[in-house]
Amino acid sequence: MKNNEILVSVKFNIKNRVRTLSFLVVKDITLKEFIQGVYYGLKNFNPDESIDADTTLSIQDCFQAFEQYIKTHCELLILYTIMGEYSKVDITEQSMDVLDQQKKVKNNYDLSLSSLGIVTSSEFFITDNDMVTNVPQLFDKGDREKTYILRDNNTLEYNISTRRLNVIEPTVIDILPAGDMPTKAKGSLLDTIAPPLITGLGMVGIRFFISQFSSNSGLNDSMLAMTIAMPFMSAVTSLYNRRKQSKDYKQSVSEWKEKYENYINETIIKKKIVKWQKDEIVYLNKAYPRMCTLFNQTGEISTAIFARSQNDNDFMRVTLGESDEIKPSFQIKAEQKDDIFYDVRYKLHPPKKGKDECPYITIEIPPKHKNKKGYQQTTEEMKNQFLLTELPYIFSTTQETIGENGEKEITGFKFLRDSSAKAEKPPLLVDLKNIGTLGVISKNDDVSLNFIRHLAFELSFYHSPEDVQLVFFFNKEKDIEKQSDIINDYMFLPHANELFDGLSQFVFDEKSAGEVYSQLQSIISERVKSNSSDEPDSNSLSEKVTQIICFVLDDYDIKEKAFSKYIPEAPKEGENYENSLGLTFVFIQKEKGMLPKYCGSIVELDETIHRISNRYNLLSHETLSKLARGKDSSTTTDDIIEYTNFTNDYIFNNGTKEHPNSEFDIAFRRLSSIYYTRIAENGKVPSLVTLFELFEDIYKLNNEQILTDELTNIICKNWSDVQNNDVTRNMKVAVGKNEHGITYLDLHENADGPHMLVAGTTGSGKSETIITYLIGLCVKYSPSDLNLMLVDMKGGGFSERLGKLPHCVGTVTNTAGESQGISAVYMLKRFLESLNAEVKNRQIILSDLDVDNADAYIRTYRKIKKIHELKSNPNERSKYEELIQEIRDGKKEKQIRYIDGDISKLKPLSHLILVVDEFTELKRFSSESNDIDFIAEITTIARIGRTLGLHIILVSQNIEGAINDDIRVNTKSKICLKVATKQASKEMLGTTDAAAATMPGHGRAYILVGTGSRYEYFQSAYTGANKNTDIKPATKMTYVTNTGEFISDFYDSTKHNEVLKAKNKKLSFGITQLEYVVEKIIEITSQKTSNGTNKYDVPEKIFLEPLPVLLSDDNDEFNEWNEV
Repeated sequence: MKNNEILVSVKFNIKNRVRTLSFLVVKDITLKEFIQGVYYGLKNFNPDESIDADTTLSIQDCFQAFEQYIKTHCELLILYTIMGEYSKVDITEQSMDVLDQQKKVKNNYDLSLSSLGIVTSSEFFITDNDMVTNVPQLFDKGDREKTYILRDNNTLEYNISTRRLNVIEPTVIDILPAGDMPTKAKGSLLDTIAPPLITGLGMVGIRFFISQFSSNSGLNDSMLAMTIAMPFMSAVTSLYNRRKQSKDYKQSVSEWKEKYENYINETIIKKKIVKWQKDEIVYLNKAYPRMCTLFNQTGEISTAIFARSQNDNDFMRVTLGESDEIKPSFQIKAEQKDDIFYDVRYKLHPPKKGKDECPYITIEIPPKHKNKKGYQQTTEEMKNQFLLTELPYIFSTTQETIGENGEKEITGFKFLRDSSAKAEKPPLLVDLKNIGTLGVISKNDDVSLNFIRHLAFELSFYHSPEDVQLVFFFNKEKDIEKQSDIINDYMFLPHANELFDGLSQFVFDEKSAGEVYSQLQSIISERVKSNSSDEPDSNSLSEKVTQIICFVLDDYDIKEKAFSKYIPEAPKEGENYENSLGLTFVFIQKEKGMLPKYCGSIVELDETIHRISNRYNLLSHETLSKLARGKDSSTTTDDIIEYTNFTNDYIFNNGTKEHPNSEFDIAFRRLSSIYYTRIAENGKVPSLVTLFELFEDIYKLNNEQILTDELTNIICKNWSDVQNNDVTRNMKVAVGKNEHGITYLDLHENADGPHMLVAGTTGSGKSETIITYLIGLCVKYSPSDLNLMLVDMKGGGFSERLGKLPHCVGTVTNTAGESQGISAVYMLKRFLESLNAEVKNRQIILSDLDVDNADAYIRTYRKIKKIHELKSNPNERSKYEELIQEIRDGKKEKQIRYIDGDISKLKPLSHLILVVDEFTELKRFSSESNDIDFIAEITTIARIGRTLGLHIILVSQNIEGAINDDIRVNTKSKICLKVATKQASKEMLGTTDAAAATMPGHGRAYILVGTGSRYEYFQSAYTGANKNTDIKPATKMTYVTNTGEFISDFYDSTKHNEVLKAKNKKLSFGITQLEYVVEKIIEITSQKTSNGTNKYDVPEKIFLEPLPVLLSDDNDEFNEWNEV
């Protein structure tokens, strides 16, 4: 679709048989023209098609139903219009044209489709049921206050606004180690009491031995008692100290345990892990909302639509659904500490009800008996208990364990979880840009189509069609209506209509597959060529091209096609896949073995299993141990890779009462309609402008006035009104229309000139654009003020249309001398010699009046000539003296001399416009001639001719590499129509706008003045319209097929419209508007005054045709040579 077209459909429902036909039309086609187009197009269309006659209408059935309907109804049912005001259009009534600046009231039949609220995805409903009560529309009236687009007007002019980008800061949660647990005093009870006991026993023994030799028995007894008491008291003290140390140890351990539990539970789990996880889940659900939210945002025309650009970090990142296996963005780490014999464990418990809903840990210190040699904890005792030193690792790498009865027990925080009652799961994201190929395994066809629908909608919602295009390879299907059902959601999407020109992006058979593969190969091979070029920015090409996503349900033997070499290959191990060609595949197959060799990720969509896995997986030793413990010998590494499970009701439960298919249908239609009028700044630019429409004085005339002498009178008035049409002040002429009105071009040096570049492919309308400007100048200025010199390097078609004008002082073509054996190089050399002579002549003429530029000369020349005209007229004495005084005030002797002198030798001077069509051909001729460089010569003339009244317009279709620095410096204005490559557009405009897929041909153009002081998009005039304004230009409609090539000649009003053809037979076709204007100008310059002289001066030719090689022997003067 081009940006001046809309894609609308006509749906037939007759006797429970249906058929939907889609048509590509210009958006400003009238309702009458559309109805006539459908009628006569169906009447003359006889395709070879496959249908089920019991359920589907044939084209002939559709024609009969349409004919019967329009003959018996004055109301048309139109579904999916903008706001619903025109859901039922009575063709007999009148309405205000909301898009007309003057808000005129017109017959509904004569309103344009856009004025009726009809946009891409609108649908005319033809039925035999007159009891239709539900006429669905795109937007409800309740949505009017939700967005300025629906509130302010009745169009959908959507602007992609600025976007704020958010990135979660990489964060690490550092867990402080628990520190050394308080140590218990070493030694047993015996170690405590043995020393005082041994000491006491020794002292008692010694005292007993001494007492045997002592005579004082009383003293001995008391000393013995003291000796016995001292060790006893020491033992008691030691026992007390041991008991106290044991109590202090237990208290220290308890405090250590409590502090670290509080630290982990409050600071780490509650305030960081749990809170951060909740915050991240909320953010992800806001940044990547669920499908139901996207549906609502589409209805409100959210600013998120088409907002992602290729430089954004989330470009082509889409959701597969919701999952509770999404890893957080933060990391959990701790200081490494070697505690080889540390046997303190912990256990993570689920949240307690009413206790802040946070998991918590308890530290388990082994009891005394567990320290006995050879003791091992039982499996039940150690269940889900981990060493405290491993807490950070377990927290970050585990989530839960599943018991024998299926119960889950939390062990860590590997995934984002929120235990709140109303908490949502985070979205599962997949990056399609750098995935290469996404493999999908599904045995359910409905699930496969729902999966495609889900991805296609998200891609279309977030990305503009300039950035993302979708191609669909569906399973083989011959029935047309079944095809329509499959592509119903996508058929209007600009994302599925702008990659190819005149070819469907939906494949249902081998033939259409071959055509699409051929087009894709052409596009990708061009990108490969650009990637391998030596251009400085070629390395970043993949970031700027349209990303192509191919959904493949049936590959149609792609391996046998040349295009197969572009299927993504696996990158080197450890390296990421680089999407350097802007191409991504989504293969949907029933078995894994049917997927291509390389898939960046694989999605499995079985009845019970919904999961995704990546090609590369990092396996921990714990994971490897599972493989080693596997009892089944058939267990492979595929069984232990990490999968991410997800759910998505819009994939697995779509079409149910809770999630009806109509949700996708209306959302896709809204996206289609929003985009098409969003394009732009270009939304209201007319699709066709005739030459007469640009001349306000002529456009006011009716056809009868135009065909008489009114046009002649207008031209004569323009030529004589030098005060208002002064070529020395401006050269402003209308060249087309933009969305606001007339687009003007002024090649005067003080405005858009003096020189200009024009570029455009064949058929883009560049010749029409330049001719429009040149004929506009000739209508506004007389041959005395403005002249043309035409160089036509493509056969003379351009120069033939204007070469007979009296303003034209020379034409040269690349074929001009062929009939006489004169080479094009010779003709071009003569042309350059003539042009250089004219430059020198102009320099001499300027010196005659002592001025330094052409405008000053022309104004002075007019004054001097006027002085001599008024000299004999006593009634104009004051004007005469005023002009003389102006000349004398200039104090230039050469000018004063002509006040009373002879002015017969004073030569007139005009502005001269040199047009070189296909100027890049001059490069080829330069290579054939060793003694002259045509481009350099013309560039030199452009540089020195700025003050001499010379204006050069260089025109070419292949502009790449042709603009050198000299040309770029000396050309102030550029007009760029549709060009073939982005590089050509960049050289002209600095942007790729003119190479966009949505850029129409046939006169659509951008005008750039300077470095951007003026940048407009407009439709140039069509000079080939008939001079009889009652004869309207042809209306054309393209039938958009479900698959394969479109039928571009479905309807042409000049060929198929029988009523219009009969009417036109009664009218005088005559000649085109351009030919008519040229004819009138020639007639005017042929007029004579009363004394027999020419009323208007005709300039002398600058470039003369060469003399003929052979002279006619009819001349008697040369007969004497016949005998020689």
